Amino acid sequence: MSFSPNLTYFVERMQGVSVNTFRLESQNRTNATAGQIITFDLPSNAIINLRSLKVWCNANADQVAACGARLPPINSLVERCEVSVGGVVLAQGANYVNVLGEVHKALGYDDCDPVYGHPEYVRSTSYVDGSTFATTANESYVSTDLNYFAIDKFHGFINTAEPKLLDTSIVPDLRVRLYMASNSVLTKSGGTSIGNGPARVGPPAFESGFCEAATLPAPTAAYQLTDIHATIECIGLASMSYDAMLSAQMSQAGFLEIPYKDYNSFQEIHNGSTRFSVATQSLDRVWVSWRDTTFETQANPITVNGYKTQGAFIPGTYATNAAPATGTNIDLGLPQYDVGGVLNTNNEKYKSKYFNFTSGANSGMTMQLQLNGAYLPQFPANLGELYGITKNSLPFKGLKNVSFDQYLNNYCIQCFRLNMPDSEYSRTISGLDTRAVNLAGVVKTTRATAGDPIINVFTEQTSCLRVGAGRSIEVIS
Repeated sequence: MSFSPNLTYFVERMQGVSVNTFRLESQNRTNATAGQIITFDLPSNAIINLRSLKVWCNANADQVAACGARLPPINSLVERCEVSVGGVVLAQGANYVNVLGEVHKALGYDDCDPVYGHPEYVRSTSYVDGSTFATTANESYVSTDLNYFAIDKFHGFINTAEPKLLDTSIVPDLRVRLYMASNSVLTKSGGTSIGNGPARVGPPAFESGFCEAATLPAPTAAYQLTDIHATIECIGLASMSYDAMLSAQMSQAGFLEIPYKDYNSFQEIHNGSTRFSVATQSLDRVWVSWRDTTFETQANPITVNGYKTQGAFIPGTYATNAAPATGTNIDLGLPQYDVGGVLNTNNEKYKSKYFNFTSGANSGMTMQLQLNGAYLPQFPANLGELYGITKNSLPFKGLKNVSFDQYLNNYCIQCFRLNMPDSEYSRTISGLDTRAVNLAGVVKTTRATAGDPIINVFTEQTSCLRVGAGRSIEVIS
């Protein structure tokens, strides 16, 4: 034990392991639209890999005809994820969990699988199946043979419980309920030409997304998920040694403890101060994001700053193995950052207004948190300083490759860490304990210009599921 593991030679063997994947049918519906609930019961009396849970489906935005509807990332169609054990709610599930997911993704904390996650917005040609959409055609994927998409991000117990291999024989039945998001997460447009949308609100006034019509189509776009089912990996052990180990641990401590992340959300129109409150054994982080007050109004996709808008034409008509037609021009799009597109911006990238995090006209604001009279940071920090605090607060080593301009206009998010660095990797509960005195928090800002944006505050805390003899359970929040 005195030598480094890098200098030692060893191997551990575990025999009698069996691994298989099972299909789970929904308990209540195989099709779902906005506002509906999908329910799954997870396998009992098995060791399940919680991180392997995937809800498969096909998706379409053609519930209302001819409005140029486009789908967001598939995970964003779930607004809340609730997990219960034997009828006891482990994680109530924060509202706007899809917004939290986009917050994590914007800062590089999470990702969206390009095969089944639909990470980018489609303009005229789909990268999913190669289909094309003309004028106001809606994006739709229907197949009797394939499941194009999967929901695999369940912020809370499913994605954060440790150990991730959970023996469900020691707990009552696990049930997962997914609450579908409103139709506001969709975008719609009057055409498919690059960069013809209305000017973006706030500087710089580049075109916003794609839209040929002077006004957007009148119908409100709507989506539907079809062919819904789930899959999960289960592991079997031939030896009884694991059961004996759990029994010994339970006899020694009286219970087994399973920590996991839980979230609370607060949303309102921010007018200088926004209050939030939480009582928890370990408040780990506070996440803050900013959106435009009209975020729920369906609009055309927004072009992320720096990426292509209209303005780079070539003669001819785009056609495979065909000579270009004379007298025509094709717009390939021009990056907003120099002609070549620095920071890999020589391509198209869009966001929904619903998930666009912008400081708007308040880019000169300062901000700090007040937590029961204590301030974090100890001075009113500007957005540049807040970005540095955010970078130091994230539970990972890398950040999304964005420019400061993009941070202000498309990724304006702040994170404040209250626990020890890397606590998540060692299962250490070290956050702020607010159970004795309920935490009264305030997000306080000063702004150089008028304007009240929408603020979303998410509190991240560590909760524990305690499992005792006879499948008895206790939740420590």
